[in-house]
This record gives sequence, C-alpha cells and structure tokens, in this order.
Amino acid sequence: MNVSHKATARLLVTFFFMLASAVFVWPQDSDSSSRTSDSNRYGDIEEIISRGELRVAITEVDQPPFYFMDKNGKLSGYDIDLATKMAEELGVKLVITREAPSFNDLIPLISSGKADLAISKLSRTLTRSKFVKFSTPYMTFRQGILFNRLQLAKVASEDSVNQFVRNYTGTIGVIAKSSYANYAKENFPKATATEYPSWNAAVDALTRGEVLSVYRDELEIKRVLASIPNSALLFKPIYFRDLTDPIAIAVKSSNTQLLYWVNIFLESQPKMTADQVLEKYANK
Repeated sequence: MNVSHKATARLLVTFFFMLASAVFVWPQDSDSSSRTSDSNRYGDIEEIISRGELRVAITEVDQPPFYFMDKNGKLSGYDIDLATKMAEELGVKLVITREAPSFNDLIPLISSGKADLAISKLSRTLTRSKFVKFSTPYMTFRQGILFNRLQLAKVASEDSVNQFVRNYTGTIGVIAKSSYANYAKENFPKATATEYPSWNAAVDALTRGEVLSVYRDELEIKRVLASIPNSALLFKPIYFRDLTDPIAIAVKSSNTQLLYWVNIFLESQPKMTADQVLEKYANK
C-alpha cells in the first residue's frame, strides 16, 4: 500500500469511529422545548428584565435601620438602598412586597417565585437553606444577649457573668419564627426560651423582669441601649466573638444566574459595620 492509500485508509477509519461514537438525540416537540425554556427562564434575570420590575420581599414589620418609614413617610434604610441599586443596575422598576409577617415567612415567597429576592435583614441559616439559596453575606454581626441588670445581680456576680452565660439556664426572650428562636435552642439548650411577636415586645418583657435576658444581634442590642435613657443602669449586654449572624439575600433555588449576579453585585458594595449602619440612618 502506498502512502496515498495509507492516508486514505486512516481517514476512513477515523470517520467510522466518529460515526460509531456519535449520539443520536431525538428532537423534542415544540411544546416541550418551549416549556423547558420558560421553566429555565422563569424568575431569573431574563424574566425580570422582560417584566420590567425587580420584586423584593421584606417583612411587614419595620426593621430599622434596614427598612423603615422615615420622617417624610418614605420607605428607607440600608436594605432599601441596596434593592434600589440592584433595580437600577438591571434597568427595571423596584417593587417592594410586604406580605411576610415574620422572617421565616419570607422563604415561601421566594421558593414559590412570588418575589425574586428577599432583602430583609435575613439571617442565613441551615434550615432556610433547605428551601432557598443564599448569597454571600453582605453583613455579619456578632450575636449578643441583653440582660436585665437587676435580675442578673440576683443570680450571678459581675466576675462570674461570662461563665454564667456559657452555662445559661435562665429565661431568654426571642422573636417568634426568627433565626434566634433556633439559635437559642442550639447555643443555650438548658435555657428556657420565650417567644414574642416582635423585638419590642421582647424588650418590654425584659424591662418588666418577665425574662432574665433577650437574644439577638449586636446591632439590635445597641439600638435598644441608645434609645432608652439610663440604659446602662437597667441592662447589661454580652457580645459573643464566636457566635455570628450572617445576613444575606435569599434567591429561588433554581435561579442560579440571578444568584451569581447578586454575588457579583455585592462584591462591588462597600462593607459596613453595625455601628456605621446605625450612624448613617440614625437621623432619617
């Protein structure tokens, strides 16, 4: 066999194996293809741009400084500013929905597609992650406990408070259906947790001495201390370095493109501490 024939033979063998290894795919009917395309796009960036609005869920109850009605009757706050910037980047209108009575009630709004994002000072937890995906945290707080100082003095000395807290067996007030209701069970299993409909209700119970402590993040505890005269005489705060509360944005699990976009957007935003956020929105 001459060189030309050898080359021809190699080409034929190569072509044969290419045919043998090819996978035949039956074409989908047009309706099935359309349904798959719509399913993949629904609620993601293409759908958001097509409808012309970004739907963002927050809770019914204000959470200053993240979202609240300011002195001019306008919805303001850190989360509102964040959502506004996102809508502007996408070139669409921002629509805020406030159907969720609690933080946990935000999750079904996202998983069902009724809202695109939950930007609502929402703690990223394992339980919630079963139903939605979370962005990288855009803020992380230390967890803290605020004690009724008078009641605390009856059960622990000033020098033994830290040890007392680590083996805490007292009463602890938390917001119902919140991440801190779960955190209390995980971090203080010997304590007796009492759930309240709101943070203000929990703090009122603490002031009256109905519970020995309340449990939340450092920002909320600092807001209480700043808002009540002579708070240093009434309360004692404890902040934990090893217990944190990551705040993130919830996205429907199938909306991977949107989640990727959100994370890139958050990378471009300046990071702020609890004190900086409180200072920025203090007079609004």
